[in-house]
Amino acid sequence: DDLASLTSLDNDVLLNELHVRYTRDCIYTYVGDILVAINPFKDLPIYRDDIKNSYVGAAKSKLPPHIFAIADAAYHNMQRTGKDQCCVISGESGAGKTESAKFAIRHIIDLCRAGDLGSKLERQILQVNPLLEAFGNASTAMNDNSSRF
Repeated sequence: DDLASLTSLDNDVLLNELHVRYTRDCIYTYVGDILVAINPFKDLPIYRDDIKNSYVGAAKSKLPPHIFAIADAAYHNMQRTGKDQCCVISGESGAGKTESAKFAIRHIIDLCRAGDLGSKLERQILQVNPLLEAFGNASTAMNDNSSRF
C-alpha cells in the first residue's frame, strides 16, 4: 500500500503499480506521507459510514490508503498538538480534487461532532466551504471555464 517501501521506485514502476491498483478499484495509494488518488470515474463503495468509522484513530499502516486516513490524521494531529494542519489537494482538471476535499471535510466535520472541539470547529469549516468552492470555480490558465458553472 506504500510505494515508498519498494526497493526500486522510478516512473515506470510507479505508473505500473498505480495501474495495477486502479484495475482492482484501489484508487488510493501511499508514497510515504503522500496520498495518491486516481479518479475512478465511477461510484465505488469505499465511502460508507462503516468504512469511514474504521479510520477513526486508526494507525496509517493498519488500513488501506484512503482520504479518510489523511483527514483523520490531520484532525487528531490538530487535537494533539494544538496547531493548525494543512492538506494539499493537487491535480489536473477532472482529477477529483473537489470530491476528495468534500470527503475529507465531511469526515473532519463528523469527527468534530463526536470530539472535544464540537460545533465551534464545525461552524468554522462550514463557513470556509463557500470560499473553497469559489476558488474551485475560478478560471485558470489551464482551464478557462470551470465545469462547475
